[in-house]
Formats: sequence, structure tokens, C-alpha cells
Amino acid sequence: MNFKEKELLSAINSTEKFSGYDGDEMSYFDDMDNFDDDASYFDDAPNDMNNMSYAGGNQSISVSDPYVISYNNSTAGNLTAILFGYNDYFNVANYGNNVGIVITNVQTGTTAGYGRMIAQSNNKFFKIGKWRFQSTSSPQLQVTMNIYHVDANGKQYITPLNLSIMRDAYQQQSDIIDVTKQVTVDGNTYCTFLLYGFATVTISMFPVAVISGKAKLNGGNSLNSARAPRLSGKNVAPVIIQTSQNVKGIAKG
Repeated sequence: MNFKEKELLSAINSTEKFSGYDGDEMSYFDDMDNFDDDASYFDDAPNDMNNMSYAGGNQSISVSDPYVISYNNSTAGNLTAILFGYNDYFNVANYGNNVGIVITNVQTGTTAGYGRMIAQSNNKFFKIGKWRFQSTSSPQLQVTMNIYHVDANGKQYITPLNLSIMRDAYQQQSDIIDVTKQVTVDGNTYCTFLLYGFATVTISMFPVAVISGKAKLNGGNSLNSARAPRLSGKNVAPVIIQTSQNVKGIAKG
């Protein structure tokens, strides 16, 4: 065997040492199928991860169901109206309001429905995120609502909500004011406002958070959230800008 033949044989033997790539020594490539199995957690992820609600804003959060209460003053005189106040007014005639004030739960069409809402506020606390005040009486939409939070130790604080400064400067409807104001309501919370003679005002309150012990017992969350709907500008037409200029970009000078 000459030198060239020996060199060729040596090369062949060296190549055969790597032949395991075609045999059992490369079986670990077959064992890599765990990538197909272990990645299944993407399919088994909790619904809140699959929905990725945070990626799409509030799309997966339900829209708030409002409490809608109507106040009507059947007298010619101006009267002080009261909203909420379980601990102070639930067992008082007409829930602390003057007999000339008629209160109606618009959704149920009854005064009893208003009483149920007050009673519910004592054991199912909630936070209002948006308000709507509607009245054909212009002065009625310029009053100041005082929001009271009281405690059994005698402490209390008052937050004034002046409706006259809450009107949107671009608003076209004169009988509606939409207010974004967070107010937490429990048995120690109540509101007062002046109700003009023969005036009617409808107050819509959109809760954005509700604490429910029943939901927790049923396997849900004790704190449930919702989003207040967009009320103002919902039916606004799209803005059209007319221009003779190129809007694709700024031309170089």
C-alpha cells in the first residue's frame, strides 16, 4: 500500500467515526419532541391570559349597568333632595326627603326600587365612575351637589360638586350634563342638592367597581370592575380635513 492509499484509508476511517449522526447516537434529536408537548401551556393558559385584555384596552371588561333615579318636586317651593344615606335615612319617611319630592327608580318604575338601591349600598359597596344629570329646567343643572361621608365617631367630610362648571363647552344638548367624578358609596355616604319647584331631574350613576361577598362565595372575585360607557361625543360625525397640500409627507426643501 503506497502513501496515497494509506492517506485515503485514514480519511475513510475518520469519516466512519461520525457515522453516529445517522444512527442511535443522534436519537436526542428525536427526544426534542418535548418542545411540542411542553409548549402546550399556551393553550392551557387562564382565560384572562388568552384574552390579553390589557393589550386591547378595556375590550374584555363589561360595560357598567347604571342606577337611574328620578326626582320630581311636586310643589312650587325649592326643596332639598337626598340621595343614598342608608344609616341616616333608610328608616325615615320618604328616605329623608320632603313629602313633596317623588323619587322613582327609572329601571323598575317604582319608589320601592329606590329603597332597594339604598339598602343594597349598605352591604354591596360600589364606586361610581360617571354621572349623568338630565333636566329640562336649566337652573336645575346649575346646582351644587354636596357629597357627605360620615362616621360613627362623629367625623365627616363634604365634597361639593358644582354642576354649573361641569358642562362641556362643545356640548350641544342643553338638558344634559355628564360628569366624570369617582364617589365611593356605602351606608355612610349620602348626597344633597337643591330641587327647584316643579322641576324633575334624572340622575344616572355608572358603577365602575362593586364589592360583592356573594360573588366570592360563588367562586368569583369579591371586587368586580366595569367600565363606564362613553356618553358625550358618542354620535359625533368624523372630522374631515380639506387641504390642497400633500398629506403623505413633508417635501424636502
